Amino acid sequence: AALKPRAALSAPEAKPLTLFLIGDSTMSDKPVIPAYPERGWGQMLPMYFKPEVRVANHARNGRSSKSFRDEGRWSSVLALLKPGDYVIIQFGHNDEKKGDAARFTEPFGEFEQNLKRYVHEARAAKAVPVLATPVARRRFGADGEVRDTHGDYPEAVRQVAAEEQVPLLDLEKRSRELLSKMGPD
Repeated sequence: AALKPRAALSAPEAKPLTLFLIGDSTMSDKPVIPAYPERGWGQMLPMYFKPEVRVANHARNGRSSKSFRDEGRWSSVLALLKPGDYVIIQFGHNDEKKGDAARFTEPFGEFEQNLKRYVHEARAAKAVPVLATPVARRRFGADGEVRDTHGDYPEAVRQVAAEEQVPLLDLEKRSRELLSKMGPD
């Protein structure tokens, strides 16, 4: 029997998705003009994705898990979420500020509760939440070793990720390892 030609196989149409980022200055976009001496890691992230992945960086300087919500920033993101979108949630740097009632949260109290709310609300919108620990600060002791400046906040994120079965980006661990390798100079 004669073989009939097969229809040309084509790659499935890539479905565009959005990767939302919520967090603080370590993740946020910084001005390019006029030149600013630093970039948030979220600002650099789009160059690592194909064009069908859109990165929507909603992270803002000075925000905590509490103030981001209180200022209405989370409700704005929630309104934009579509099924299949991703949300990377990274807080901790500003939650640590005990003297600031608008931002401070206890790591194993309100901070964990806020993270769980973000996770549950993202899932309710059929988005995929991803938790990220805060990045390590570039602080070295006299012995040349990186100093922990976050206390219990990274561990609180790790615990929520495990309890809620959420993917975890352990940025604190990885950035601390990188800083240790690079050294104080």
